[in-house]
Amino acid sequence: MLGAIMHDLPMIFVISAAILGLFAIGEVLHRSFGVAVEMTRKFTHLFAGLVVMTFPWLLTSPWSVALLSTSFGVLLVVGKRTGLLSSIHDVERRTSGAYYYPIAVLGTFWLADGDPLLFCVPIAVLALADTAAAIVGQSIGENPYKVYDNKRTLEGSMGFFALAMAICLVGLAIAGRPGWPAMLIVALVAAIMSTATEAISVRGADNLFIPYTCFLVLDRTLRLGLRDLSGWVEGMLLGLFVVMVSFRAAALTTAGAITVFVVVTLSWALGGLPWLLPLVAFYVLYMATMPREAEIKADLDEVFPTTVGAMIVVLTFGHFGDPSLFVPYLATLTASGAIALNRMAKVRGWPAAPLIISGALTPLLPVMAYQHDVPFSTIGVATAAGFVAFLALTNVHMAGRRMVATLLAGAVAWAVV
Repeated sequence: MLGAIMHDLPMIFVISAAILGLFAIGEVLHRSFGVAVEMTRKFTHLFAGLVVMTFPWLLTSPWSVALLSTSFGVLLVVGKRTGLLSSIHDVERRTSGAYYYPIAVLGTFWLADGDPLLFCVPIAVLALADTAAAIVGQSIGENPYKVYDNKRTLEGSMGFFALAMAICLVGLAIAGRPGWPAMLIVALVAAIMSTATEAISVRGADNLFIPYTCFLVLDRTLRLGLRDLSGWVEGMLLGLFVVMVSFRAAALTTAGAITVFVVVTLSWALGGLPWLLPLVAFYVLYMATMPREAEIKADLDEVFPTTVGAMIVVLTFGHFGDPSLFVPYLATLTASGAIALNRMAKVRGWPAAPLIISGALTPLLPVMAYQHDVPFSTIGVATAAGFVAFLALTNVHMAGRRMVATLLAGAVAWAVV
């Protein structure tokens, strides 16, 4: 590790000087010329991305990237506390995007394993398309939609998609893989999924999720070929179909609909029909028990917490392909079903126990139709653990209680299995 860092040390100094120079320019623009923080943030965001894209050629070790990412992460924290980086941190909206940026760079570099295409294209989409979306949305955006406590515009999302598509296509063409016309379809899928991810990422989380989503599509389609590419296309079509037929019944908002689209696409593309059916079964039950009045709208803050635990397991399966993860996946869904239906019982004034049991059992019903050895005892113990954990955290002021509870259920099932 130390030897690799010492080998890269001259380039580490050059890169550090370049990024520090960007910070300095941003501070001068903001403090001396009164440029708005949103613009200086985008300036740093954009040009730091261009510097970062040189990593595959200038650096030989992920440890060097780890050193740079950690150093600048610490600098950003210090700059926030001391006020020295007001050109980045002095925004009115709540965001942690500046802190996520170095994490995204390190994570993408590690996942890409030295492949310039798999590193540079996701980082370019983050640096260029994300910046374009903000500029277009602020300049000509006339069709806004709410995403939790933020807002996006249709024009901004379209700008993101157009530039993401161009970046992916150019990157794939330069690398010469895959062949035509598969190259066009890969670029289209990566751009659509990255745009959907950007649309529902709040408080700076897009800095993490955009490059990861883009990497995931490119890596799997290039590594596994047309079979996996067709899975992504089928998943997106299924996701669009589910959104269209359930939009009114599930009282989906725009952000909620995009979240459902992403969840269905990922489930099908990474796991196939066996992984999608339990999710759809729970979704149907949710719609069947949802109040027809306007007490609950299926927005991002309703759909995402309900499915995030299951999606983490799906993504883990997508990377490692371990079939034993299916039982933990079911446990996250059964725990989420029990939690969601318990909440629904309170809203509607119904007895809690029947709905809790129904919420836990429903995701298992399609599995029971084709699999006779469903480990009910394991899933039951895991579901109970997740449900109890959620109740224990109900009065704790923390974000992600349902995610923690459902992941705990998955971890318990994993340990038993």
